[in-house]
Amino acid sequence: MHPAFLVLSAIAMLAMGCRCSLAPQGTGEEIRIVSYNVHNLFDAEESGEEYPEFRPSKGSWNKELYAKRLANTVEAVRSVSETEGSRRSREPDILCLQEIENVNVLADLAEHFGRGFYRYWAISGPDESIIHTGILSRFPIVAVHTHSVVDAWGFGPLRDILEVELELGSGENILVFVCHWKSKLEGEEETEAGRRAAAALLVQRIREVQAEEPSLPILVCGDFNESPDEYLRVGRSYPTAIMPSGLSVLPFAVEGEPLCVCGEWEGLGSTEKLVLYNPWVEVPDGFSIAFRDTREQFDSFFLSEALHDGEGLEYEGFSVADDPMLFDANGVPFGWKGSDGYSDHLPVELTLSMKPGQ
Repeated sequence: MHPAFLVLSAIAMLAMGCRCSLAPQGTGEEIRIVSYNVHNLFDAEESGEEYPEFRPSKGSWNKELYAKRLANTVEAVRSVSETEGSRRSREPDILCLQEIENVNVLADLAEHFGRGFYRYWAISGPDESIIHTGILSRFPIVAVHTHSVVDAWGFGPLRDILEVELELGSGENILVFVCHWKSKLEGEEETEAGRRAAAALLVQRIREVQAEEPSLPILVCGDFNESPDEYLRVGRSYPTAIMPSGLSVLPFAVEGEPLCVCGEWEGLGSTEKLVLYNPWVEVPDGFSIAFRDTREQFDSFFLSEALHDGEGLEYEGFSVADDPMLFDANGVPFGWKGSDGYSDHLPVELTLSMKPGQ
């Protein structure tokens, strides 16, 4: 393990690791990245901090069930990366996770994937959080930061944003932000301020990075607990954390800059606002979660302009898992039900390419 620290106003904890010191693997022509909220994946060791249903002493959670959840998670992740035209599955090159308990879960997942495929990992802070975001990668991790979202609204601890820089080979790096924003359980409008706080911190950090390295590809992913078109879904009645880029002036006085997204690459650099590409426009009828009986696109990727500039690393496509095993009889994600199931979210996948000779 080789920790690296950088002082930022929002850093709480840093954790990264490596199974070995092997040289970077070749990138080939295609890089697949999956983001997956695995829905409370806890190990079988009791610390007293777990949710009650995942404490072995309560009798409803044990090593066998944990092993089954690990196997089911691997199965779900592999399903979204199946090779086109066949049923042969493969691991994504980079796996971004939400709702994992600790680094032991990351290590156990890597072991279940097998073959030493994932050699590098990182996990977010803070220590006191019950669940975290994390990343498994076959590419070397060169820097990790974890950013604390300030809670000024009494929601309790808001989850950190995990920032990981990866070395993909051929002189190309990518910066990945893994997010798990405030849920809507206490009310959609009532909790929006928590998501706006996370968006403002994320945008501020991306601006800082782009000021120093304007050509560095940036990818934001995770469970945002709102859809990319959230502002339209709420009838434009209040400011949301994710806003459409087409608004010339925000219709509300809000503190902090929202995350502006656009469904057209040409719109990314046309304003002074920070705007990222939203690939959900390519599958408008798709969904990744059924929240309160409404099919939503909470799980997403958002991409910087550098991933569509014709040089080096380039965006190729976006997809949502659709294997029948991941759905229940009502056609919604088959969440873990105590002894069987997967997650109440579907994995989403992004495909990038590295042009030969770049």
